[in-house]
Amino acid sequence: MYDFDTVIDRRNTGSIKWDFAPEIVRKAGTMPLTIADMEFSVSPEIKSAIVSAAEHGIYGYTYPDEIYLNAVTDWMKKRHKWSVEPEWILTAPGIVNALGVAVRALTQPGDGVIIQPPVYTPFKQTIEQNRRSVLENPLIESGGRYEMDFSQLEGLCARPEAKMIILCSPHNPVGRVWTREELIKLGSICKKYDVTVVS
Repeated sequence: MYDFDTVIDRRNTGSIKWDFAPEIVRKAGTMPLTIADMEFSVSPEIKSAIVSAAEHGIYGYTYPDEIYLNAVTDWMKKRHKWSVEPEWILTAPGIVNALGVAVRALTQPGDGVIIQPPVYTPFKQTIEQNRRSVLENPLIESGGRYEMDFSQLEGLCARPEAKMIILCSPHNPVGRVWTREELIKLGSICKKYDVTVVS
């Protein structure tokens, strides 16, 4: 049973979203919307697995074992009809670390990396910290819905320094899940100009 009705008070738990919100937000009693953080309790299956692991009592270093790798390859096959080999899978401690690795592995200092603002702030910071240039393809707000500016994107991709685009889907913070048609259009532009998509 999944519970989406119970409100859980997260104040005074070390929550970045709640405990480090600006004072004006905390005093007003409003919900801070500054970080992509869940307000629902984790599913019972996940909670049970974590409790089981905690009860073991030893919290040493781990690696992606066969159970983990099978879960990932099965998901990719079931969800995306893509047969992924276990040896293709690399793990990272978080999205920002993974983006840094991707930027360093797939581009050179001075290369251009495209982002689609407004977007998760660490995207831009990661590009700049790795001495690459940020190329912005701002989303267009139209009738309360954000859309990609494909014309401007193609112009950016055609630039010789453009080597990568970091695609955020679902987009943070606008919440768009890009349609199949939008992704195909973005992919065809990037393929035409040999721009790597990191999603």
